Amino acid sequence: MRSRPLVTYFVLVFAITWSTAAVAIFASDWFTRTFGQLDSSNPVFFFAVYAPSLVSVGLTALFEGRSGLKALFARLDPRRCHPIWYLVVIGGFLGLTAVAGWVGSLVGGPAPVWHLSGAAGALAGGLFRDPGPLGEELGWRGYALPRMLGRWSPVTASLILGAIWGIWHLPAFYVSTLSQSRLSLSIFLLGAVSLSVVTCWLFLKSKGSVLIAILAHLMANHANDITGASFNQMTYGLAVVAVVLVATGQLTPEPAAEHRIA
Repeated sequence: MRSRPLVTYFVLVFAITWSTAAVAIFASDWFTRTFGQLDSSNPVFFFAVYAPSLVSVGLTALFEGRSGLKALFARLDPRRCHPIWYLVVIGGFLGLTAVAGWVGSLVGGPAPVWHLSGAAGALAGGLFRDPGPLGEELGWRGYALPRMLGRWSPVTASLILGAIWGIWHLPAFYVSTLSQSRLSLSIFLLGAVSLSVVTCWLFLKSKGSVLIAILAHLMANHANDITGASFNQMTYGLAVVAVVLVATGQLTPEPAAEHRIA
């Protein structure tokens, strides 16, 4: 386990999330009687979605002790990067989804309607109601990505992690009470890989900040609720941004390489 931290990490994360989902899918009557309906308000759902972050903390404590935990949680320090990057993430995702919605309306889609009233409160509330950003990013970007960057280039690492990240969500498409069940799996996977590339770029530019990754995840989940763009429109916009970042060589490590695990 110690010699293969990445394999151990991914195996444990998938085991926790997929085994929980398997019970909910294949023993749905018993699950509902015992735990209630599996939806985004169910504590069991939060446990399954928090697996990436929980496993990252557990393995770091086991293999690296107090110093490792200190380094992991230091990635959550808001002072790790320049404040401009928080504005880049918020403004960038709002701008991206706004443009995506506008382009969509030009090719026959409905005109997007902005919902600015209570937008800040909705985003803040979403951070705690939506388990994805907090439940996942300390794992995907806090634990896995730094180790992957020690083996592969940022482009390769982000593509591999994006594919793994997308596949990890697969059981949610077979639970009718979860939002993913109403989405196209192929478009979702495209979005996961594209967002992984964009988030890797942000991670590199912010000196390995997991807080920036959490904010990016939050905005990716909720920015279109504010700008009125559809999920598909936002995904295509993310894909375009990801292609531009890769094509222009923007995914390059910063000289200090603060994102990596030695």
